[in-house]
Amino acid sequence: MWLSVGLVVGLVMGLVGPGLRPGLAQFPNPLGAGGGNSPPLGVQRIGVLEVTTITLDGHDLFNIASPVVFNRNEPGDLVPVEVRARQIETHLGQVVGQALQYLTDNAELEILETEVESVIQVSIQDMNQLPVIFATIGNLPELRGLLTIIDSDAQYHGVTKRELAETWRDVLDEELQKALASRLPGALQQRLRLTGLLLLVGLLITLALVGTWQVLGWRKRVLEQRKADKTSGLAPPLPEEDGRFLSRALPYTISLDQRLHLVALLRWLMFWSIAFVWIATLASILYQFPETRRYASGLFSTPALLLLIWFVAGFVNRIANLTIDRIAHAWEKNELGSVENIQQKSMRISTIIRAAKGLKTTLIYSLALLWLLQVLNLAPASLLAFGAVAALAISFAAQNLVKDLVNGVLILLEDQYAIGDLVSTGSVTGIVENLNLRITQIRGEDGRLVTLPNSLIAQVENLSRTWSRATLKIDVAYGTNVDQALAVVQQTAQHMAQDPTWSYLILDPTEALGVEAITHAGLTLLLWIRTRPLKQFLVAREFRRRLRIAFEQADITIGVPQQVWHGLPADPPQGDLLASETSQP
Repeated sequence: MWLSVGLVVGLVMGLVGPGLRPGLAQFPNPLGAGGGNSPPLGVQRIGVLEVTTITLDGHDLFNIASPVVFNRNEPGDLVPVEVRARQIETHLGQVVGQALQYLTDNAELEILETEVESVIQVSIQDMNQLPVIFATIGNLPELRGLLTIIDSDAQYHGVTKRELAETWRDVLDEELQKALASRLPGALQQRLRLTGLLLLVGLLITLALVGTWQVLGWRKRVLEQRKADKTSGLAPPLPEEDGRFLSRALPYTISLDQRLHLVALLRWLMFWSIAFVWIATLASILYQFPETRRYASGLFSTPALLLLIWFVAGFVNRIANLTIDRIAHAWEKNELGSVENIQQKSMRISTIIRAAKGLKTTLIYSLALLWLLQVLNLAPASLLAFGAVAALAISFAAQNLVKDLVNGVLILLEDQYAIGDLVSTGSVTGIVENLNLRITQIRGEDGRLVTLPNSLIAQVENLSRTWSRATLKIDVAYGTNVDQALAVVQQTAQHMAQDPTWSYLILDPTEALGVEAITHAGLTLLLWIRTRPLKQFLVAREFRRRLRIAFEQADITIGVPQQVWHGLPADPPQGDLLASETSQP
């Protein structure tokens, strides 16, 4: 997507820009140092003079100068230098066109290049005490004015007007003859043959790059399949010699993930190489024809600049990814300690790596954007001043964002939690699914994904750090033999801890065991089982199943709330009730 946008912008700037150059001169650069008084694109201001370049068929001929025009909307008697330049270039193009028409009318299109010198003649004449350069075509008596050398030109070049006129006459005489010769039929046929050759070379290079890209794609799919098999345990360890075509040139053995990253990097390089090849091919083709030569530099400069900056940014970004992955791999390799610590560190490394990659990508492409603006001469000093003011304004409106970033850094440095941890903060409880410097995303037990800004996380409960605990409360009947019930619970927990299927998950089967409460429902027995992180729920469910079977075998019943009914005595006879009522004082 970004490549397409860059190409479109580049083509618009490169192809349309040269054609609209006089129009662009009317629009000042908003980021320029002088605001509305700044010179337009392609014009350089030097003291009291403004300078621009005269071009013909895409070739720079010489620089002309004119007095400074501060207000181009109301120039008065002054002529802006870019307007004067466009007039001169128009005169040069008209002379070449008229010379070609002269040869056509006289059926002399097959004229040899050595005879072109006789078609266009350039001379100097003084008019109003200023040297003026004229051109004559063939035997036509009409003089066609090309340009007038003024005091600003002589002042800029540091010579007299006459000396400058003679220098420019020689330049124009040579360039006009070249321009006419390049439009003759023989030169056109030669350019067509060269265009076909350029297309053929570009096509062959593209086919080679596409073939390499396809081979790398096949290799990537093979590595991804092997990684999936290795993760699922369906494949044996990958032999090191299998990666010989990628690892021979490296001084160390690269892992499967690093091979995948390297293959992806090479495929990415192939894609960008194809883009550069066709940009260069199209620019070369356009350069062969005088009518399109001025577009060649625009096509090759601006889009190539965009592609180059984007390529360098992407290349640095991918190299940084490889470096970060390499550091993470070395960090994991050097970890010592128990399995629990290794798993905890692995989760922490994964979290830090994701946050570091996001921050690194933002910094790299931000610097690339500043580099692009500077290369395009968009007044870096004024741009930085504007950016400082904008940053100050944004800082007041984005104070929470700064708090999010600071708190995110503290969460990572203090290792409060990592991706994969079970946490509870506020009213949210769930698994941490994503964590970066700004937000934390938690997946709740009902599947909802809750996104919390890091600045809102003031207190967090990590339920899966190092180990977890299954807390079980069992109610048994009040008349149950307490010692027997506790023995059954303990025996069930011990048997489960000795089961090969569950022994790895249980760290301590009876961390705490006893009578927690005596209530109207009976006796409440408390049992704590220490488990590996996030395994407490699985262990608790299996233990309840086993305990139900054990209670049934030991004839132990669970507690049932006891209800005692205090019934009223039988109603006495009506007469006795009346007698008792009348006997009361």
